[in-house]
Amino acid sequence: MKTLRKVTIKPVFVEWMPDFYEQGTVYISREHNCSKHLCLCGCGQMTIMPLDDGTNWWRLVENGDKVSFIGSVGNFSFECKSHYIITDNIANFV
Repeated sequence: MKTLRKVTIKPVFVEWMPDFYEQGTVYISREHNCSKHLCLCGCGQMTIMPLDDGTNWWRLVENGDKVSFIGSVGNFSFECKSHYIITDNIANFV
């Protein structure tokens, strides 16, 4: 699979999701098994990733201050149609 572009993300752990979102920041709530961020292509669409509790798609992996998600992000319903994989704080677009 060829990587088309890379974007560095900033993971922020929160209890509750914020009212305002910054581009390039991935907000993660362990308490609510959820992650949200603005689409990393820059289009501004909200991307919601339920975290694995045995029934959902994405699993969070922490390695020090870096995060990875098992499962790709496919925003195929968005106009941008972006598709990326987040590994060690890097979104690799495919």
